Amino acid sequence: MPPDFEKLAEVMVALMISSSVLLVAAAIAWRLAVKPTFLAFLDSRTARAGADPVLSRRVSELEEELRSLKDKLAALPEGNPSRLAADMPWRGTKEKV
Repeated sequence: MPPDFEKLAEVMVALMISSSVLLVAAAIAWRLAVKPTFLAFLDSRTARAGADPVLSRRVSELEEELRSLKDKLAALPEGNPSRLAADMPWRGTKEKV
């Protein structure tokens, strides 16, 4: 018996429409339920960061290094950052995470 292409086309259209509706419903559910919770989680991690001395020290080290890099970059004549990067010693972190 040969396949009925009209029925197959109807089924394919129904599958495409239902998958689109499901995708929109999942996006709405994410926006309503998960995203606010995820943002609150990130806010709580940011608020807790002040209590972690290791994290605070690392952030301050990064800020100092960024300031020094900006100063070095500003001192270059017409900014040639490739020369600065070649002369700079790269160091790893002092502690293993």
